[in-house]
Amino acid sequence: MAKETSDSSKKGFSLAEVLITIGIIGMIATMVYQVLSGNIKDKVTTARLKKTYSTLQQALLKAVAENGPVDSWGISMEPGLGGEKILLRNIGKHLSTIKVCENGVGCYPNRTYKNIDGSNYVNWNILSDRSAAILADGTMVMFNTSSASGYSDFGQVYVDINGAKPPNQVGVDFFYFYIFQNTLIPAGAPARFGTQFFIEHCLKDSGFACAAWVVYNGNLDYLYCTDLTWENKHHCDYSEKLVKYLFGL
Repeated sequence: MAKETSDSSKKGFSLAEVLITIGIIGMIATMVYQVLSGNIKDKVTTARLKKTYSTLQQALLKAVAENGPVDSWGISMEPGLGGEKILLRNIGKHLSTIKVCENGVGCYPNRTYKNIDGSNYVNWNILSDRSAAILADGTMVMFNTSSASGYSDFGQVYVDINGAKPPNQVGVDFFYFYIFQNTLIPAGAPARFGTQFFIEHCLKDSGFACAAWVVYNGNLDYLYCTDLTWENKHHCDYSEKLVKYLFGL
């Protein structure tokens, strides 16, 4: 009878090797899950922002039909002259609101909002030169004229699409729109501000010029890669998002 011999090539994996393999698989699965859940969250944000944009645009058009062109409303862009209150009264009348804060205080949460990079931005609740309202779906809107000069003709509208809930961060759940003659334009719209405006004030700066990207391109991929352009690249590759979650780059 032939003598049996051992074959080292048929040895199984050691416990350590199995644990390492399971750990690697778990890490990859976690990253994939984060990317997928992030995509779902971004789609929800996109849908909410588009809905809010449509709601505000329709309210503005109704206000124009009722009160005449915006340039006849007597809006001053100078601080202290109440331009924001005129915007709230005329446009807010055509919004479904559950709370109105003509002097600003009381609608936005008493906390400091963050820039897109996580640095501190501002506590809107302590500013009295804004007028605000909370819509029936929980969206918070705010009208301002005193700091809108140079960006718009008749003021700006800020929106927090999920109300007082976190993250309260510019470019993530907090976005800007600008009022021009009888129309509302999302901040960063290339036809109005040029393509570089998005790069300087969404990709590189505080994030206030990100709204147009979300509305027109349907994603928040500026959170994951910094080489987006209006001309060529409109979304991040899946691998770029994985790298972002893995290394935070």
